[in-house]
Amino acid sequence: MTSEPPGLRTATARWGPVAWSYTADDEAETARVAAHLVTSPPSPWPSHDRVGLRVRSTRDPAALDRLERVASGPAQRLREENYRRAPDGTWVRCGDRPADAEEPGLPRHSVGHRDGRWTILHDDDSGPEQRARVGEIVLRALVAAAVAALGGLTVHASAATGRDGRAVVFLGDSGTGKSTLALHLARAGGRFLSGDRTLLVPGPGGWWAVGAGLLPRYRWGTLERLGLAGRVRDATLLRHGDGRGRVADLPRTPAKVIFTPTESEHVLGARTADCAPLGGLVVLSPAGGDAPVARGLTPEVTAAAAWAHLLPSDAGCLARPCPGRPAGAGDLPGPAEGVAGWGLEWDPVRHRAEDALSHVLADAPGAAPSARRITAP
Repeated sequence: MTSEPPGLRTATARWGPVAWSYTADDEAETARVAAHLVTSPPSPWPSHDRVGLRVRSTRDPAALDRLERVASGPAQRLREENYRRAPDGTWVRCGDRPADAEEPGLPRHSVGHRDGRWTILHDDDSGPEQRARVGEIVLRALVAAAVAALGGLTVHASAATGRDGRAVVFLGDSGTGKSTLALHLARAGGRFLSGDRTLLVPGPGGWWAVGAGLLPRYRWGTLERLGLAGRVRDATLLRHGDGRGRVADLPRTPAKVIFTPTESEHVLGARTADCAPLGGLVVLSPAGGDAPVARGLTPEVTAAAAWAHLLPSDAGCLARPCPGRPAGAGDLPGPAEGVAGWGLEWDPVRHRAEDALSHVLADAPGAAPSARRITAP
């Protein structure tokens, strides 16, 4: 984090093919955005292939008032908020939220693009934590938009690297143990990339897995099975108590516990990364037997499974053309070509993650995986 113009603070990071900067009026806001979105190691994505993205956050209630008076047209959704567009192209948050919204609403703000930079306008009474929450959501959407413009796909998947530094992406419906397997792989010597959704993007040398910026979240049952529940209860976490008190002392125990990248490393023992070359795709499904079952998949079957787990991009109404593409990206085969594909039937409650992973990861990335039954020791 560096200081640029007087009175302003800027957080910068590399996120796969995107290099972003976030500038605000105070350090508390930029520090919180960075805590949510910055991983510790340098990004392995080659620097000459990156797209630049600049975001400025500022308070200007008078400008917000003017924009709200002229914004009109159908509402468009970004995560759990609706926005309407002003004549100058700025998106203004509406008061009417989507009917299925579950998280607390965001404070009044607008998001616009001018002179190569995105600007978020806030009310004067918005605190740094509220502004950072808006900034995190907007920045994540803008990165997703840039990745989509480069030919990237958003899939319902978790991802982590193995010891070889190549990413294994776990595709599956909710409750199939995607994040559990990714966390176990990261704790075994790899790095955690993403939980719940992953960006697959063509890049140098083939396809890459890029973290979608959604913080990993785990149920207590998962943490207990991994032997981490006691450590988590003693931790102070940014999303639960603002990092000032133990999780165990909160008035209400969270159903799912959310971890920033730094907390993933220090509390969960899982190193993090922003992206990695794609090494394998694992399609998860419920198990009917007493032990996990793994089988090799052809590239055609693996590709069909990846398409079946596609998700709408987080970009929402902020999507816009992104200049530049990696050389030859349009000629690359699909993400299932040239990587190992597996089908894995397992039960994250009854089966151990190490048993589920032991044989599907035995084949080298890119090799044709062999069908085998995984047996518990």
